[in-house]
Amino acid sequence: MSGRFIVVDGPSGVGKTTTVALLANLVTADGWEVHRTKEPSHTTLGETARHGTDEYRGLTLACLVAADRYHHLETEIRPALAAGKVVICDRYLATSLVLQRLDGVDGAFIWALNQHIDRPHLTVILSGDPVRSRARAAARGIHSRFHRGGPEAGRQERERYEQVAGELAGAGFPVHRHEIGEQTPGEVAAALLPRVRSLLTMPGTQPPTGTAARISES
Repeated sequence: MSGRFIVVDGPSGVGKTTTVALLANLVTADGWEVHRTKEPSHTTLGETARHGTDEYRGLTLACLVAADRYHHLETEIRPALAAGKVVICDRYLATSLVLQRLDGVDGAFIWALNQHIDRPHLTVILSGDPVRSRARAAARGIHSRFHRGGPEAGRQERERYEQVAGELAGAGFPVHRHEIGEQTPGEVAAALLPRVRSLLTMPGTQPPTGTAARISES
């Protein structure tokens, strides 16, 4: 049985990482084996992309991020899917389409770089108050130049993600947008669960039997 590939994306500080962790717990409680991961990955390539944004820019950074994504797919995501796991990934293609464009890279080039990536079964785009999101991002520590800037930078990032959500949907990607408003991370995860359950209970995607469900994490 092949697994399902779910992505949670959105602006910096909107609560993606916490939502992914809580959603993974809820899906596991339903009896599914979940593999939780993120981009950039924790490999040498990923850490270079994550912490090298002041050194690498434009086309160079776009290629570095794409290389990390292909390696991530080959060594982690595809094996987990082949094992029948539900892969929930914090950031994926939407992040590239937003941040690399902000870095001056043409959208057609970004799409071309990513033309051979796997298409998620669901991409969730979270959206929230940019002032609150930027404050959360600053509180946890800035490790990327894309996280710098105040509310105006946050508003621009939010608008870009809203545009990219439509762009992905237009390209045939299943996309679910969620405005968090005043919801806590737990409430956000609970609100997303019915959409995820609908995906997982489609024909041919029954929970595995005879094994204990668990969460693996990279």
